[in-house]
Amino acid sequence: MLHFRLLGTAAGGGLPQWNCSCAICALCRQEPQIVPPRYQLQAAVWTNPAEIYLLNASPDLRFQIEANSELQPKEELGRRNTPIRGIVLTSADLDQTLGLLLLREFQPLTVYATAVVRASLLANPFFRMLERVPNQLTWVEIRADEPFSLGLSGIVCTPMALVGDLPFYARGLGLDEAQGASLGLMIEHNGQRLAYTPSVPEVTAQLHETYRGCDTILVDGTFWSDAELQNTHAGTPLARSIGHVPMSGEDGTMALLASLARVQKVFVHLNNTNPVLDPRSAEANEVLQAGWEIGYDGWEIAL
Repeated sequence: MLHFRLLGTAAGGGLPQWNCSCAICALCRQEPQIVPPRYQLQAAVWTNPAEIYLLNASPDLRFQIEANSELQPKEELGRRNTPIRGIVLTSADLDQTLGLLLLREFQPLTVYATAVVRASLLANPFFRMLERVPNQLTWVEIRADEPFSLGLSGIVCTPMALVGDLPFYARGLGLDEAQGASLGLMIEHNGQRLAYTPSVPEVTAQLHETYRGCDTILVDGTFWSDAELQNTHAGTPLARSIGHVPMSGEDGTMALLASLARVQKVFVHLNNTNPVLDPRSAEANEVLQAGWEIGYDGWEIAL
């Protein structure tokens, strides 16, 4: 049986965001029983609890491990051990990779990444801390549309190429940004299919068809509306201009995927300004009425 768990569901900065006093962040600080705090986006998959794989590595990873006993070392296995066998990276964004630096305690791990993501990380001397001893990291190169297996778990992943550039810090390195800078993942086990796409710059016909063939899809829910950031903080960009299709509107995610009535649809990667984070809001109710779920820290599915 495939287990998939969300260890965090917030966009970069988490909830509440450290420098934000918007309505949602204020409510989270003042009434966390209504709007609970959220860690930054992180997911884990496994079929065997002794072999767990992470989807990316968030800056909150240490706290997420301590909040989920399945990811913690077991005393009966000695003083140094972990059930975490590897990490699949879908981009080189700091929000998805900084957690790797927290795993630098000489622990053998496998990292699955495209060539351009690996090159982006290793161009920064910080990440050389992950290769201080032989076999500390085993890099496995992945490519769009080429399935690969996660160890002996029986889980098969197929990377899906998405439109996206390398993060700001990695630009100017002379890397081919068109090849593997941003991926989604199709995760399969025993005929069950789950799509993990927390960053969606465009709902293409191909992506729509991919979703149609899934049992569950986890989809970019960063912003409710295109002008959400501008309405909260003057001078900030539109959602689409920074690579996120908003939830609402005639050309928003809910409308574009309304025909997928038989697919379990879950929003993840929720920005701290998104009004759906308040479960009492009209926006949250609209999401639920449209047949979607709003992912939360600890959300899990077994397929």
